[in-house]
Amino acid sequence: MTSIFITGASSGLGRGLSLAFAEPGNQIGLFARREHELESLASEIQQLGAQPTVYVGDVREQSLLEAAIFGFAKTAGSLDIVIANAGTGEGTKEERLNAAAAEKVISLNLQGVVNTLYPAARLMKQQGHGTLVGMSSVAAYGALPGSLIYSPTKAAVKVLMKGLSLELSRAGVSTVCLCPGFVRTPLTDKNQFSMPFISETEDACRRMKRAIIQKNRIFTFPLVFLLLAQLLRVAPEWLLHRLSPKRG
Repeated sequence: MTSIFITGASSGLGRGLSLAFAEPGNQIGLFARREHELESLASEIQQLGAQPTVYVGDVREQSLLEAAIFGFAKTAGSLDIVIANAGTGEGTKEERLNAAAAEKVISLNLQGVVNTLYPAARLMKQQGHGTLVGMSSVAAYGALPGSLIYSPTKAAVKVLMKGLSLELSRAGVSTVCLCPGFVRTPLTDKNQFSMPFISETEDACRRMKRAIIQKNRIFTFPLVFLLLAQLLRVAPEWLLHRLSPKRG
């Protein structure tokens, strides 16, 4: 039996990962803002033989999230895996170069991850075991056009997970940084640009689950994106400008 706590569980990758881990005997903590969607997901998870617990809240509410994590750990008897998945995208073209819109992305994609993983890390240190999972992106590997603030937040998550690994490995706590490419979700459905090599949610979540179980410190997929990401890191700036599409 494994206990898994997942933020942003009501849709997209969070929902997909919740279902992927919904095996008989597993206990799954579902945290998100939309209660109706969480209750519907909990019903599906029960039918698969797992035991769900619903927590309604926003990852930006630090005290509420911490209470949910501590409460779930007490109910489950341990805290085996915590997946900091909740996040958001860059928004529409009209929201670009808008400081208020950028603040929302930063607070959800970075502070929300910190709010999730820090209390979980304290509990896992006490237990002497556990796995912390941060949802990053291939966008973490470098600046991308139309991703002015999304890429930096995902890069910060990637660095944070490496730091947590150095901080906690001797305490028996593992870290996994997930860096998926494009995955078909309600969030990416809003994107106003081409999404090459897009993965289906179920397949992506199955691959991420395997990486979590195997405790891969960093997992980037599909492979073609890992290769492109490495090229992006060394590409001269003039080439990036040449490849960047014109935007209105």
